Amino acid sequence: MIKKISSLVLALAVILSVVSCGKADKVKTGDNIEFGNYKGHTTWRVLDIQGPEALIITEDIVDKHIFDTTYYGWESDDCDIRIWLNTTFISEAFSDEERSKIINKTGDEVFLLSVEEAYRYFKDDEDRCLSTGDNLGWWLRSKGAYVDHASIVDTSGLYPGNIDDEGGLVFCERGVRPAVWIKLDSADNGNPDVSETVSDCGCFTLQQNGSATYLTGLTEKGIEQEELVVPAGAEVFCCLNEANSRTVAFESDNDIDYGHMFTRMKNLETIKLPTNLTKLGWHSNCPNLKEIDIPEGVTVIPVNCFLNDSKLETVTVRGSLTEIRCYAFGGCQSLKTVNIPDSVTTIGPYAFAACESLNEVTLPKDLKDAGECAFGGSGVTTYIVPSEMQLEKWDSSSFDTMTPDHYTVKVAEGSWADIHFDEVFTGNAVKEYY
Repeated sequence: MIKKISSLVLALAVILSVVSCGKADKVKTGDNIEFGNYKGHTTWRVLDIQGPEALIITEDIVDKHIFDTTYYGWESDDCDIRIWLNTTFISEAFSDEERSKIINKTGDEVFLLSVEEAYRYFKDDEDRCLSTGDNLGWWLRSKGAYVDHASIVDTSGLYPGNIDDEGGLVFCERGVRPAVWIKLDSADNGNPDVSETVSDCGCFTLQQNGSATYLTGLTEKGIEQEELVVPAGAEVFCCLNEANSRTVAFESDNDIDYGHMFTRMKNLETIKLPTNLTKLGWHSNCPNLKEIDIPEGVTVIPVNCFLNDSKLETVTVRGSLTEIRCYAFGGCQSLKTVNIPDSVTTIGPYAFAACESLNEVTLPKDLKDAGECAFGGSGVTTYIVPSEMQLEKWDSSSFDTMTPDHYTVKVAEGSWADIHFDEVFTGNAVKEYY
């Protein structure tokens, strides 16, 4: 009798869970719904609603899996994780009725989020940071910086939840958070139908969703343009890594959140950022980017922001920057000039790692925290330390460089840096008074 009652309760729960994900007038973006069951994982988050359809993703990592052994990436029909999601996972996770609700809008019934989707659909790093507890992170479907890498959401390190577009090795196991589009039972959810249009200039595809306009990609014409101008009034929802353009500018000087728009643009040399920008996006793995002018409203240079931009020579910072985060300029081998404003209080680990052409650095007056190997492997031969600078936190390797014999540190006699010189500047540092 107890077994029969338990079975009845379970069946009722399943029915209610299916109904809850089907009624559009009761589902809104950000809700958790019950759908399917894979190894006990039944909870999904609603990321987007478009008319009678909803994009949902598992609320946690449901399993571990390698990405691909062919190295051809998600687009390949032989991609291991793509095959697994659309065969093993889908058959084990969903009933026939649940599977009938799944829509193939991306070429697959079950898929992984792209870099841009992971950036746009989660409010911040903390919101993305879910893991199985072993800090493996979770896969994204976007390619990484190398042929044997795919992008990931990193769940370990200093900034857990950070999107690592450089990626992880495709033959290693990482966490999986499947995503699907599903049909909702009623279209009466207050969300107008979505229509796809082409912008007036013919270079960008735009998507209209109610009052919001999303820039979703490039047309064939746009891909071939040497210069692109991002139209005003649209929210950016794409990467331009397929573009051949050398220059990108913005039609408006208004603030805009452009996310990972510029990552892995192979021909990009110059970006003209909006004057009123307050939040810097990502420009990593752009092998031909030569210079960047950072507007005065920007306060943080994010993790991996200019990582591996091997031809970046000049960085001009115009504002009251306060933080340069981990690997912000890591691997910028040609970087010769960067003015670090006195307002900077934190230079994160490996922020200028392997900046071989960077010879002289004036440290900011307000600097309080210098991370591990902040200038590790750089070519700095001279540090100039303001008399006002007083560190509160640093690592023994913070200022070590690749200079084989010694590097010079210029300090004011009697200053904090003079008194604490041997604690802060280790290895082959040589003190010099100015």
